[in-house]
Amino acid sequence: MMQRPTNRWITLGIVALLAGIIILGYQTSKPAEQAAAEFELDLPDLGVWEQERDDGGYYTIVDEEGNILDKTIRQVHPEDEFIAANNRHYRVERVEGDKAYAKLLTENALAGLDLIIAQQVAAQGKESNNKIAMYHTHTDESYVPTDGTESIPGNGGIYKVGESMGEKFREKGVEVLYDKTPHEPHDADAYRRSRRTAIELMKKTPAAIIDVHRDGVPDPDFYYANVAGMDVTKVRLVVGRQNQNMQANLDFAKQIKAQLDKYYPGLVHGIFMAKGNYNQDLSPRSILVEVGTHTNERQLAEQGAMLFADALPDILGISTPETPRAPTDTSTPGDRRSLWWIVTIAVLGAAAFLLLSTGSFAGAMRKLKQFSSDEWANFLGSPHRKKRKTGQDPEE
Repeated sequence: MMQRPTNRWITLGIVALLAGIIILGYQTSKPAEQAAAEFELDLPDLGVWEQERDDGGYYTIVDEEGNILDKTIRQVHPEDEFIAANNRHYRVERVEGDKAYAKLLTENALAGLDLIIAQQVAAQGKESNNKIAMYHTHTDESYVPTDGTESIPGNGGIYKVGESMGEKFREKGVEVLYDKTPHEPHDADAYRRSRRTAIELMKKTPAAIIDVHRDGVPDPDFYYANVAGMDVTKVRLVVGRQNQNMQANLDFAKQIKAQLDKYYPGLVHGIFMAKGNYNQDLSPRSILVEVGTHTNERQLAEQGAMLFADALPDILGISTPETPRAPTDTSTPGDRRSLWWIVTIAVLGAAAFLLLSTGSFAGAMRKLKQFSSDEWANFLGSPHRKKRKTGQDPEE
């Protein structure tokens, strides 16, 4: 005959189960924070996949009907993914010559993203981390109509775009950590050189870190837009697929897009998930931003950069000095998925415990019913139960 577990062991078992759930939740609910001093300076694969075409050509990405989704000089690989301006989510199936063929994965990649996040996220007021770090891996990138050439080593027009972005950040109450270290030449190893810059910036614990670029497709109209009555260039967000922060950075990019779609519809061209690291292993809020292309006038890119900067502080909970906001939820969809798993594990763990301790489903149900009445009452010291045992009124 199976020995009936005592109330003490049942209580201890439940306490141990809850302690395990709490520890599991602590381990899984937030990305592991890594001290800047612990980051590796040299990664074997860095620069292997983060390459651009240098033959004057570019890739055109099309859907299954042949409609053009994107154009880029970035090397495109199978399994790269793209969230278009209309939030349709595609994955590249194959690359043939200058053309990449993509398959539709979902109609709305932002459907699970609560737009309230874009309105309420992380408004921490004066107590929040109000620092944003900026740098340029490709410091030569320039805009031909304004700068006269597409490349000015060490002093590209991209610095002017970065300065405009930084100035708007400051107006929004951001402490800007802007590193202008040059990383020439513009080759595959540029990301190795800029990694040292990014690590130095991370030592100052910014809330987010941004690598500001421009694209190199020849068609200026591909990036041109009139947004909020202003002539601007669109921006493309790039997330590296090969680092442990990929999902967190993708969630961050989706939040940025949702906020900008609300503030400035038409500004974000899309989110490109590219093969490579792009030094985004350094932070769960790291993003590469491409502002226009080399054939756009630089002033249009500066306008686009300022609109981008106008929305980002709200995502990070940074309030302007004039309009401080109350603290609210800072969770991401990734955080909520972790919470869902924790709750599921708790329910399954409790069910398994009851089955093992009673030996049958019927026994588990009886134990659950008993536990919800008599045993909790006994655990809390019910006066009625004491009265039945002793035959005396506990108040006496």
